[in-house]
Amino acid sequence: MEKKKLSSDAHQWMYDRYIKDDPEAHTSLKEIKIQADLAGQIYGIRTRLHMTRGELAEFSSLTPEAIEDLEESDYDGDWDEAIKKVNTGFHDWFTNVILPAAGMKPEEYSVGITAG
Repeated sequence: MEKKKLSSDAHQWMYDRYIKDDPEAHTSLKEIKIQADLAGQIYGIRTRLHMTRGELAEFSSLTPEAIEDLEESDYDGDWDEAIKKVNTGFHDWFTNVILPAAGMKPEEYSVGITAG
């Protein structure tokens, strides 16, 4: 006996019942999907760059709470403006933190005993 994919059936039922014939709901669903994708991208890039939310907030001129809301698709502000700021924050972090660190010589990131 083949197992039924309940979540797919449930999603289809909900779509048919609440969204299918409602253009506003359909548009809202598209927006939610886009925001969820952006949220995942922000989190993924931030963690790959080893940034905290606070660091991204500092470099993007947003608050740590705004970064959290963006990563959870729960941001109430202007998403387009916030994404521009986040991209600026990533760029500035990469330019001012990652690149200088990548150019360091081993003696610049090694701890040694000083005479004293």
